[in-house]
Amino acid sequence: MRRIGLTQRVDVIGDRGERRDGLDQRWQPLFAELGALAVPLPNGAASAQVLLEGLALDGIVLTGGNDVAAAPEAANVAPERDRLERDLITQCLARGLPLLGICRGMQMINVALGGRVERTTGHAGVDHRISVTDTSHWPDQWRVNSYHDVCVPLAGLAPSLRCLAWAENGDVEAFAHTEAMCHGIMWHPEREAPARAEDLAFTAQVLGL
Repeated sequence: MRRIGLTQRVDVIGDRGERRDGLDQRWQPLFAELGALAVPLPNGAASAQVLLEGLALDGIVLTGGNDVAAAPEAANVAPERDRLERDLITQCLARGLPLLGICRGMQMINVALGGRVERTTGHAGVDHRISVTDTSHWPDQWRVNSYHDVCVPLAGLAPSLRCLAWAENGDVEAFAHTEAMCHGIMWHPEREAPARAEDLAFTAQVLGL
C-alpha cells in the first residue's frame, strides 16, 4: 500500500496554552478508496527529510487551513507549518516525489516557487464554476466547492507553474509544474460526499496511485 504524507493545520487553544495539529477525518476514507494510506505529518519537530525517509512516504499532500504567512493581512498563521511545508516542497522537487497542494497548500507551493497570493472575496463557503485549459482532468465549466479568502492571481503565478483552471474572476483554481510532479487545486475533494469520480481520478493520477 502506498503511503501519502498529509500536512496538518495548527489550531491554537488559548485557555490551555496548546498548539494542536489537526487533520480532517474525511481524508482517510478518500485515500482508502484509492488504495493508499494517509499519514498525518507533525508540525515543528522533524525535518522533511526525516519524515519522508522515516515514514517511507510515496508522495505528499499539503492540506488546507491557516493563512500562509506571505498572504496580505495574514491571520491564524503557523510558522512551524510554513517551515515544514517549504521544506517538503524542496525535498519533493529534489527527489522527484509527487506533490499535491490543496487550497492553502496550493498557495504555499506558489509562494515557495516565487509567486504571490492576494486576498479575494466571494469564495468562502460557496460553490462556483471554473474553466479549464483542457478537459483531460475535469469537464469545462465544472463546479467546485470553495473555502478560501486568499487566492493565486493569474499575474502572480510562479514562473515554473502553468494554469490548468481558473475562476470567473480570473483567480487560478488549479496548476501544474512545467517539469516536476507537482500540482495544486483550490477546492477540497475531501469535503465532497460521496467523493467525486473526477477528484479521485485526478488525485490518483498526480500522486501516482
